[in-house]
Amino acid sequence: MPYKGVVKDNVVILEEGACLPNGTRVAVTVEEMAQAGLGEVTPEETEERRALVARMKEFGQRLAGQQVNLGDLILEGREELENRA
Repeated sequence: MPYKGVVKDNVVILEEGACLPNGTRVAVTVEEMAQAGLGEVTPEETEERRALVARMKEFGQRLAGQQVNLGDLILEGREELENRA
């Protein structure tokens, strides 16, 4: 009998109502996921992502070896977003 579910943290979570005894051996078939509205990534989007990764790496290097208060980081990020608007 087929059951459906989703994977979360490498564990298959079966849909509600499915009940299998512990230790039951199963075979998993992966269904293709529809990517509605997702087209190919444009070169501009790729460049934006690369620039963001570079900024994240630079930020990480600035923080290396320092104690950081998460609240301060959140406030700094909020200020940066407000300054962009």
